[in-house]
Amino acid sequence: MSTKKQWKDDVVDVEKLELDLQNPRLPKHVRDQNDITQIRNYLLDKEDVLRIARSIANNGYHRSAVAIICKENGKLIVLDGNRRLVACQLLLKPNLATNARDKKELENLSKITNKQDLKNVKIAIAPSRKEAEKEIWDIHVNQLLKPWQVLQKLRMYRNLIDFGEYDISVASTEYGITPAKFKQELAKLFFYEQILEQLRTKKDEEELLSSGFNKIDRLILSTNGKKLLDYSINNKGNITFTDRSESEKKFKQLIPYITNSQKVPAQANQVWLIDNVFAKIDSKKFPIKKEGVKKEKKGTDEKTTTKRKTQREKNGTQAFFGQDLILKKGDTNNIYMDILDLHEFYFKNVKKLSKNFPALIRMSLRLLIESATPKTKNISDYVNSNFTKAKKQLTQDQKTTLANNSIRSARNLTQLLQSGAHNYANSANFEQTVAMSIIIGAMLNITHSKK
Repeated sequence: MSTKKQWKDDVVDVEKLELDLQNPRLPKHVRDQNDITQIRNYLLDKEDVLRIARSIANNGYHRSAVAIICKENGKLIVLDGNRRLVACQLLLKPNLATNARDKKELENLSKITNKQDLKNVKIAIAPSRKEAEKEIWDIHVNQLLKPWQVLQKLRMYRNLIDFGEYDISVASTEYGITPAKFKQELAKLFFYEQILEQLRTKKDEEELLSSGFNKIDRLILSTNGKKLLDYSINNKGNITFTDRSESEKKFKQLIPYITNSQKVPAQANQVWLIDNVFAKIDSKKFPIKKEGVKKEKKGTDEKTTTKRKTQREKNGTQAFFGQDLILKKGDTNNIYMDILDLHEFYFKNVKKLSKNFPALIRMSLRLLIESATPKTKNISDYVNSNFTKAKKQLTQDQKTTLANNSIRSARNLTQLLQSGAHNYANSANFEQTVAMSIIIGAMLNITHSKK
């Protein structure tokens, strides 16, 4: 008999449901407290629960909402739907809110809430947590409905190992990545949690969530990052430092480069990072190479000559579009040149511009692709026809940049191009925009290069 048939649909009173102590939305320092009140407070403060409560109060409990449940020790544990459960709990008992302002609003919302709706909520009871995780993965991570943030995906990975039903070999096979990549993802979560615990401002937390994972990849998980911090990752994805005290000192010095959006350019490669980050933290491990001086003797005379040094690429960063393109005359070339000017303007004036300005550059990339697409086709046709061949032309660093920014397929790129006008906040992710420009540049080099 298929395990799918062991699932059971039911309708229960919301007050019979319990929050999940292993919820992937929770950071480690909250989970470790093993306290339902702390979990509820965190979800209310950080996960937009108040918006859900307003919706339930004004519109009723959504008929299509189904919580995924697992029975553990006689309790109905909500594995998917924890934010919705907290919203219901607060509407029924506003006194559970610790913030006076939230409590007051919840008291007003409670008065207009149809409490009867909350006595008959739909649930799907999974035969085991393991089976439930597969279902939740399909709902959120495989984008059957909507994508989870990277953070929640990483916490799900961690839970799979900590709960004991998977080891890294089985879990990585189950979710379609290599064991080495799975260990790397667990390490990424470890360092994210470590950084999060040391942050003091909302702005730093937002920056960490917005672009921190890409910077953790480049500054900590890279070969140079491992060399700086001197750590290893064991078979459970846990981190061991050779000299923890020394590594912690260097780690603290790294944090501002990860949380400050101005310190590390989105296109910065490892050459730039060695000179501008790693060497500043540990000059012994990363000595800056000086121009060599060679002395030539002629008889008794000594002549000093300086070796010529290859000129470094401007700012030591990858170029926007990944290369300098020479395109055929026409609209595509004109828009390409305009985007380069827009990019240059952004970097010269970044401190004066709003944090959403990069969204304009993102939207201009869609215009560029539209100009390059034949009139009888649409942008998805153009991307599908050229993505794979273009990706083969990229360097390994460029491919890594794409992977770090969730651009692994033609479909990913098409979705990002099409969502720009509808998701302004996400379009302001400049690092992802740079990654998009790199693969777009390679495609234009195939279809519009000047012969």
